[in-house]
Amino acid sequence: MASFVALAASPVAAEQTSAVDVGEIVVTAQRTSSQVSAPTHQVTTLKREEIEAGRAVSDTLSTLLAKAVPGLADSSRTMTDYGQTLRGRGALILVDGVPYNTNRDSSRNLISVDPSDIERIEVLRGGSAIYGGGATGGIISINTRPAGGPLRIETTLSGVAALSNLTGDGVGGRVQQFISGRAGDVDFALNGGYQRIAAGYDAHGDRRAPEPSQGDLIDSDAWSFGGKLGRRIGETGYLRGSLGYYRADQDTDYAADPAVGRLPPGAANARPLKGLELAEQNQVRNTIVTAGYTDRDILGSRVDVLAYYRDLFVRFTPFDARAIANRGRNVDQVYQNTKTVGARLTVDTPLGSNTSLSWGGDLGREVSDMPLDVFDPAAYDASGGLVFRRTGTLIFMPELTTDTQGAFVQLQHRFSDLVSVQGGVRYDRAEASFDTFTPLSQYRAPSPVQIQGGTISFDGWTYNLGAALTPVEGHEVYAAFSQGFQLPDIGLQLRGANAGFNLANSYLQPVKIDSYEAGWRGRIGPVAGTLAIFRTSSDLGDVQTFNNGLILLRTAERVDGVEASFDVGQGGDAWRYGGGATYLRGRERLQTATSWRNMTGYRIPPLKLTAYVQYAPTDRWDVRLQGLYSGERDYRLDGVASFGRREVKSYAVVDLIARYRPNDRDTVTVGVENLLNTQYLPVYSQLLRSSTNTSRVPANGATLTVTFKRSW
Repeated sequence: MASFVALAASPVAAEQTSAVDVGEIVVTAQRTSSQVSAPTHQVTTLKREEIEAGRAVSDTLSTLLAKAVPGLADSSRTMTDYGQTLRGRGALILVDGVPYNTNRDSSRNLISVDPSDIERIEVLRGGSAIYGGGATGGIISINTRPAGGPLRIETTLSGVAALSNLTGDGVGGRVQQFISGRAGDVDFALNGGYQRIAAGYDAHGDRRAPEPSQGDLIDSDAWSFGGKLGRRIGETGYLRGSLGYYRADQDTDYAADPAVGRLPPGAANARPLKGLELAEQNQVRNTIVTAGYTDRDILGSRVDVLAYYRDLFVRFTPFDARAIANRGRNVDQVYQNTKTVGARLTVDTPLGSNTSLSWGGDLGREVSDMPLDVFDPAAYDASGGLVFRRTGTLIFMPELTTDTQGAFVQLQHRFSDLVSVQGGVRYDRAEASFDTFTPLSQYRAPSPVQIQGGTISFDGWTYNLGAALTPVEGHEVYAAFSQGFQLPDIGLQLRGANAGFNLANSYLQPVKIDSYEAGWRGRIGPVAGTLAIFRTSSDLGDVQTFNNGLILLRTAERVDGVEASFDVGQGGDAWRYGGGATYLRGRERLQTATSWRNMTGYRIPPLKLTAYVQYAPTDRWDVRLQGLYSGERDYRLDGVASFGRREVKSYAVVDLIARYRPNDRDTVTVGVENLLNTQYLPVYSQLLRSSTNTSRVPANGATLTVTFKRSW
């Protein structure tokens, strides 16, 4: 069993079939398939075996990654990945090469991927423009299970129970079925499953309250389905298509008690309140369709073309917004519809044995809107926050269309076994448009003022240059400069627009970052290690909202950090152990200020340490203990708390994973998350996303997961 803190690796096949040797079908986080030069970023790779084991002690994919990837902030322990930055910035999520990020970020990128259908995950840390916008902190590239090969059938059954409170509603489980193979010239794969997500209980045995700001999936049902087909074309081509569907629906009787929110912040934890009457609860629906063609020899070049369509729907928890003027002073519930179509072209052209040219481009169109259901405030108040009777629907964010185009060129050259270099350039252009609409701030005005529709466009060039040196065998040092590009969250400003909103003066310039990194990776005997130091900076960072969106400002930003990891032991060793560390420091300067200040806890996480020890006396069974420590940090300014600026206390969590393989077909995995039943609040909960105690939700106490997998 490989360690979760993996070493940087060269680009490898993201999806293969035994039917035809076409190499990589879906490109990895590096995008290009050339191995001429050594990578100039740190990369963590998780294979399917590691992902399956990690699920035994992680309730979501975001939690699994937080325990395995240096530089990635700890998860919220809810359905959202809000605040889970990579090196203090955003991460581009790719699933089989399809970008899952949206311009109006709903923070549902990782929850809409079924971990049961994942074959491999690569996390490239550091800004990159090769894939286009969104990768300012790095790339999380997820590859689903491949089609083809000999007939393979797998059945997986899992049961989950809260050990701190062994009651019926604390018991959940999942069933998953996978089949792949080849029928004549056609490769195929089918994957489907169902999961019951039970109630969560903290270490004291108390039921966790649903998190009301970004949402939760307590008491939910989740379904998934995926299918792939592939066929060889000639001697070098491969045509493929896929369909994926994931849906999670919450059906709980509990709400977060609003009375707790009226207590001083930090004075109490969130409290569940039974009796919820809400027709439509938290929901995620994600449909993805792809078609692609790969040819490893078109005029001597390897060509990969990918087209995709994605339909994403998310529904949030209701919110009492009566104190917020620019939200219409309603008790309301927001939902978001996003449809995306796009295409990607990647071409690898060898220029001799030591040089490779990669080039290509991307096209995309995203159409997104956010309606808002309004509820009867009298019924809500009379029930103590439990009864939601819908009275109408308003526009929270109008339909927003974003068109993007990009093109890149990347050159790699190896001078000798000692030195290799790579460098490239990318050009991006984007255009966003919306129609005239009446914002919520004008909903109750005697003479409502409309916001005039319009179009705004951006473009920009980004560059990267890096070199890797192999001074002695088994050791690499590298240095790199790269730039990242990201569109601002246009919908964030439209939804909070006031009567005086002016598109031309709305701080909608794109975010462009400069990233500098130097690092080492190598092995000394049984010890393998990595070390990276880095800085990212941007003159114009993300849009920040103040006073519930009434004030919008851009900030200059600087993020500095260091990462390190080590692993002791090699394949076949009975004992293995290792760990990792990440420390970040972020500073920002508002447009209206002359001095720098610390960034918020939602951007810059505290010190994170991970460690594991593993014992595998035979190839039939192994046991692993792993731990995560999150440090303390005070994000307040002059002792004053505000959004994302509170004092965060440290916590440590230990997990246990044991696996037994009685034969070549069966595997039994037993995992206990939070083995010591520690009562703690994740960083996300301590920062109070709702700005009240209703977001102060403790993590799960000790939780048992037992999984049986049979390969037929």
